[in-house]
Formats: sequence, structure tokens, C-alpha cells
Amino acid sequence: MTLLASLLLLVSVSLALGCSSAPGATNLAMNGEASQMSNYPYSTKSGAAKNAIDGRKDTDFNRESCTHTNLETNPWWRLNLTQSYEISNVVLTNRQDCCKERLMGAEVRVGNSPDNNNPVCGNVTDVSSATLSFCCQGMEGQYVSVVIPGRSKYLTLCEVEVYGDPVTDKNEVCW
Repeated sequence: MTLLASLLLLVSVSLALGCSSAPGATNLAMNGEASQMSNYPYSTKSGAAKNAIDGRKDTDFNRESCTHTNLETNPWWRLNLTQSYEISNVVLTNRQDCCKERLMGAEVRVGNSPDNNNPVCGNVTDVSSATLSFCCQGMEGQYVSVVIPGRSKYLTLCEVEVYGDPVTDKNEVCW
């Protein structure tokens, strides 16, 4: 293997590892508060926003572990982490019993604005896998949202995991 090929392999492995959560890392989402644009009206339990942070990665909507909005323009799901974090990565689990293509084009946003108008961490460009991971590289925020911009769609998520560290006061002086 040439030196250049070795370096490229090392860089790509480092980038991939830098985006995954450390073994034993805490999923911040499970202690947050979830909300969404609307609730799918045909079931009281199925489709609730909190289903995406219940710790279950079941990809079948009928097993009551996924969210579901009404058919909306620019549908959104939002997580309030209740304090600001430096987000390293966000992992979405997409529905697989049907309709997985609905999530195509969705944006994962991270920031401190509760209106979903935050910087984009990543875009859903492939729905062939149930698990979609986005490397946010320390983006700072209290809110993590998933938005499908510019189209009328249903938004369904079966799990959202968020990993990162609390924001520390960078102006703190140590003596």
C-alpha cells in the first residue's frame, strides 16, 4: 500500500470514528422533551412525539414506538434538551414497515432557537438503511430538530439519539 493510500485510509477511519458515540456514551435525547408539528389523528398512542425518545428502535409504526405527523407542509419534530450541548452526533432510526422514502430530504438541525430555524447538521440523502447517522462536529445547541423543508409530507421517526457534552463556560478563569 502506498503512503498516500495509507494516509487516506487513516483519515477516513478517523473521520468515521470521530462521528460515532463513545462506548457507553449517554443518549441525551432520552432526558429531553419532544414535540412535533401535529399528531397523526388515528391513534392516541401511535405517532406521539415522545415515541422517538423512548429508547426503542422498533421500525414498525404499528408497535407504537414511532412518531407520525399529519400530512403537512414543512413538517417538523423537535427535541428540547433543556440546556445547551456541544452535539457530536445525531442518529435517526427510520420507519421500515412502509414509507421509508418519506424521510428523504429531511434536515437535522441543531441550535438554540426553539423555532427550528437553526443551522443544518446534515441532510437525509439515503434511506436504504434504517439507521442514519449525522456528524455534527460539536455544533452547539439546546434544540435538535428534524424538518422536511419545502414539501407536503408526513414525518415519521422511530428513534432519535443525540450524543454530546454540556457546553462549558469558555470565559471561565482558573487560578
